[in-house]
Amino acid sequence: MAPVAMRSVAKSLSEAKPVAYWLDDPGKPAAQPALTADERCDLLVVGGGYSGLWTALIAKERDPGRDVVLIESKEAGWAASGRNGGFCAASLTHGLANGIARWPGELARLEEMGARNLDEIEAAVARYGIDCDFERTGEIDVATEPHQVEELRELHEQARELGLADGSEWLDRDALRAEVDSPTFLAGLWDRDGVAMLNPAKLAWGLKRACLELGVRIYENTRGLKMSAVGAGMAVTTPYGTILARRVALGTNIFPSLV
Repeated sequence: MAPVAMRSVAKSLSEAKPVAYWLDDPGKPAAQPALTADERCDLLVVGGGYSGLWTALIAKERDPGRDVVLIESKEAGWAASGRNGGFCAASLTHGLANGIARWPGELARLEEMGARNLDEIEAAVARYGIDCDFERTGEIDVATEPHQVEELRELHEQARELGLADGSEWLDRDALRAEVDSPTFLAGLWDRDGVAMLNPAKLAWGLKRACLELGVRIYENTRGLKMSAVGAGMAVTTPYGTILARRVALGTNIFPSLV
């Protein structure tokens, strides 16, 4: 690239910030204060992504008297939970074809669990008034080559044989064009109920708010450094205090691990 063009590109990007699209939101909630002293609790949740936030929320729902603390090394939802594509799928097997290939004997149970999981996510969003643009859109797997048409048709037939075709619909070229008018698409398999679209950052922030409303104590910008057994419980050390807990639930990334 010519030097003049390079300078032009650099100038156009001079005010750009390396922030994920979803997280670059003026409505982003303020961070909770960091931990500054020792704490005690019944349950300590380490990690403020979906896993940690939902663990803390469900723990309080099941036992409102349970004393729950959650710590997050940065801010809730800042990592993978706040920067994914916004697809919320029921499948626990990364697609029906993969499930049929790997766990055919357990697939019916896995599909049932996945559908119930998505239903519970939708119910929680409604219950706590989480404004995350949740929409049950479904998804269409499309074929763009003739051999893919046959593969999708075979997949649909396998699903029928396994009793797993409820909610799915085979779309030939004309039926698919009625939904998505592209000459590139030759056929499709429409899962009408198994996928929702949402704003992932707003979902994390909504879960954070719901946790706080139920009495979960959240400390952000509080990194867990070390975990060890202390008597009948556990101790997690942070830069500015140690938390003693009867139980610890890890909802962290695996790198680095506290275990």
